[in-house]
Order: sequence, then C-alpha cells, then structure tokens
Amino acid sequence: MDILQNISFSIINLTPPWFFNLLNFSSLFWVQWLGSLAILFLARTIYVFIKTKIRFMRLKKTSTEELELLLNQKHKPYPKFSIIVPARNEADVVEKTVTKLTNLNYPKDRFEIIVITDEKEVLNNTEGEITTQEVMQKTIDKLKDQEVKIYHLDVPLNFNGLFPGKMLDYEVKSTKGRALNYAFTEMYDHFNTQTEFFAFFDTDDHPDKNCFIEIAKENLIYPYKKVFQMPIFQCRNFWKISTFSKIIALGQSFTHEIFLPWIMTWLPFLGGTNLFIQKDVLFSVNGFNYNSITEDLDLGISIYLNTNNWPYFLPFASTEQTPSTMKAFLKQRHRWALGQLEVIKNLKEMKKEKSDIGRKARILYYKLNFYGPCEWVVFFGLTVLSVIILLTQLLSRVVVILGMHGVINFFSVSLLVKELFASVFTYAGMPMLVFSLILLLHYNKYVEYKEKTWIIIKKLFKFIAETSFIIPFMVVIYPLPFFSAFFKYNIMGYYKNRELTWVKTPRTKE
Repeated sequence: MDILQNISFSIINLTPPWFFNLLNFSSLFWVQWLGSLAILFLARTIYVFIKTKIRFMRLKKTSTEELELLLNQKHKPYPKFSIIVPARNEADVVEKTVTKLTNLNYPKDRFEIIVITDEKEVLNNTEGEITTQEVMQKTIDKLKDQEVKIYHLDVPLNFNGLFPGKMLDYEVKSTKGRALNYAFTEMYDHFNTQTEFFAFFDTDDHPDKNCFIEIAKENLIYPYKKVFQMPIFQCRNFWKISTFSKIIALGQSFTHEIFLPWIMTWLPFLGGTNLFIQKDVLFSVNGFNYNSITEDLDLGISIYLNTNNWPYFLPFASTEQTPSTMKAFLKQRHRWALGQLEVIKNLKEMKKEKSDIGRKARILYYKLNFYGPCEWVVFFGLTVLSVIILLTQLLSRVVVILGMHGVINFFSVSLLVKELFASVFTYAGMPMLVFSLILLLHYNKYVEYKEKTWIIIKKLFKFIAETSFIIPFMVVIYPLPFFSAFFKYNIMGYYKNRELTWVKTPRTKE
C-alpha cells in the first residue's frame, strides 16, 4: 500500500508540464475543429439515410403474375440468366449455395448455374483434404433430379486469363477475373445464343429469391438499364464470429443498404457479387480484367467508359459471411483498398487522353480519390483522435481522484472504478452499443441461428459487454487497413513489386 501511495503522489506532484497538457488534449482547438468535422460526417450519414429511405419506401416485390403480365404486354419471353459462381477452396459452403440458387423464384428452364473451380486446388492438395471439385460433383449428383441445369468448369493451370483466352505453355497466376473469363471462353457459343443476363454470386451468397424477377421487370420497363447491383448483407454468420467482426458485419450491412445507392448515383460502383450484367455489355468490354485485385470495380469503370452504361441499384439483398477474425478482416479490406488505388492509378493515365473516354476518366479519377484516399485519411485521423481523447479523459480522472485523496484505499479505488465505468460506457460505449443493437434487430432476419437459445443469449451478453467497454478502444482498427494500403501504395511503392493471386476470404463452415 505504501508503494501505491508513493506512486500516486509522484503522479500528482512530479509530472512534467507536458503531462498536464496531455490531460487537456481534448480541449485543444484543432481537436475541437476535427470534432466538428466528425459532426459533419454524422450529418451526412443522417441525410443519406433519410434520402435512401424515402427513395425506396414505396418499392414492393414484384410477383410472378405481375412479371408475366408485363412480358405478355411486351410480347417477350422470360429473359435467360446464367449464374456464374467462382469457387476456389470453397468446399465448406459451395453445396449449400448451389442448392439455394436452384430454389430461386423463377422458371427453372430460364436460368442455369455455372460453378468455376481451379485445377490448382487439386494439384496443390497434398494433405488429402476434401476439394471444392469433389463437393461439386457430389452436389450435381444430389441435385440431378431438379430442373435447373448445373455446369462445373475447372480452370486449367495454363489458361492465360483473357477473354477470349487461350492455353499457354506455362502456369498462369490464379485470379477471380481469370476464372470468370475462362467460363466466358469455354462456353462462349452457349452464352452467345442463349444467355441474356449474367448473374454473379460469391460462393457463400444466398440471394433474394425474387432477384431475377426484379431484374427482368426493371429491364423490360427501362431497356437502357443493363447493369444492376444489389446489396450484400455480410451478417449471416453473426453468431460464429468475434465481437469486432460482429460490429463490422452490422456496419457493412448498413453501408450497403443505405450508402451504396447514394454512392452509385455518382460512381459506377460494382460490388462483384449480387451483380447482374447484360451479356452484350459484358462481352463488348472483353469480360473482366484478370490482372486486377478489385476486378468488380475495374469492370464498372470499364463498362461506363467504353459503353456509357451506368449501373443501377435495386434493394434486394443477398446474405454472406463476414470474416470471422480481426486478422481476416484486415487482410480483406487492405486488399480492397489496394485494388481501388490501382484503379485510380489507371484512371490517372487515361485522363490524359483528349477524348470522351479521357474526359469521363478525369471526372471518375477525382471522385474515386475523394471517396477513397481522402476519406480514408480523414476517418483514420478521427478514430485515432477519438481513442486518444478517451484515454486522456480516463487518465485525467485517475489523476484527479488520486490528487483529491492522496492515498489509495477502498474508497478511492471504488470511486476510480465508478468513474472509469461511467466514462467508457457513457461517452463511447453507450452510443455504439445502442446503434449496434438497433442494427442487429433490423438485420436479424438475415442472421443464421443454429445454436440453442441459451447459447445465443450468452453470446449476446458477451457482445453487449465487449461492445460497451472494449470496442471503443478499437474503433481505430476499422479504417486502419484502408489507411495502411494508402501508405503502402504511396510510400512503399507497392505496385512495383505486387504479386497477383486469387486470395480467398476464410469462411465459417455451413
């Protein structure tokens, strides 16, 4: 106790002036100015929320009967959809996804499923694990009596990745874009004569059962709409992931539901899954850029620049998984950010052209910089400041309590614990907790429940406790991968040495 008392006196009486300046950190003018900037971002969020809700408040799902009536009026048949699912190292989830896709609410003879695996998965399987190829064959056998046609393609290791593509004399790096272009190359004649729309889904996607009906209706009414993006709610595995990942899952779902339609009014953004593109549009730009990290964003830019087709948002969500750990989240978002920086780099070169493409590239270049590096740096700075402010406020309370009592006893310790509890929970944890619980209630129907009720209740209490007292200190981690990608790209010259590869986000078994 004497040691603790001496420590308390030294904190109060022997600290240099800069220590007390640190305690007053939150009152500095520039910190308050940045706080005002945070309020502006909050105001923007509220504005976008209201605008999006008003935009879609009267939108209702289209029935099969309504679509049939419209088709009869236009004297057209049901448009044919080809579902493309790239699947590498996806043995844990591919069967359930394919089964879900066969049950979409659409005439079974008017859509098909093509799953694309990678030959390297089998060649590199030295430990005898179950491969995606094996699961796919079993799934096809299991579903052989249902009406939807299912195709399984395996990308050869020497496919060059282009569309139309060819085989080379050496191995080519695997990418998602390369796998997709192989399907277009291998089944070109089939697609060219039968397919009207391509639908792209990730291997853990469970789309809205009405998605094809909504696309068909929208294209019939507005024929100029040929590219569609629907939202993705990455919250299906909510109860199987860490608390930090739970916060990310809810935040991502909110962003796709509320912010994505707003973003798509001024950027030709494509998300890579729950994505629908008319065949002629996709073929006119020669498919995907197999050499891109974010082949989806790259494709949206390419389609707009070369065909002037703008993507349109429809609010019918597909559910997915969120990376279950913080490490997986950081790796995934870091890769996405590097991909966006690569697209910006390409636009920088294109904007120099004295043509219509150059003019459009110039506009997109500045927009992507604003809704990318600029916001990443600002958000990272705001989260760093918020954590520092919280820590300095806690430290100031420790100093005040120890200074008032001079000694450490039961009363001072209990008062200290009370102040710490109040500070963290009231100033930081409470708003985050309330918002998280509201979002959880809102997206609950998209969450998968497989465990007993008492286990879910136990996990809910854990989520509440950690969101209240731990997450406020970890908010800086959310923008960290985007800021680190910006730093890596601009300071370390990432693209001079980058290695192209198909990176798979780890899944939780379904």
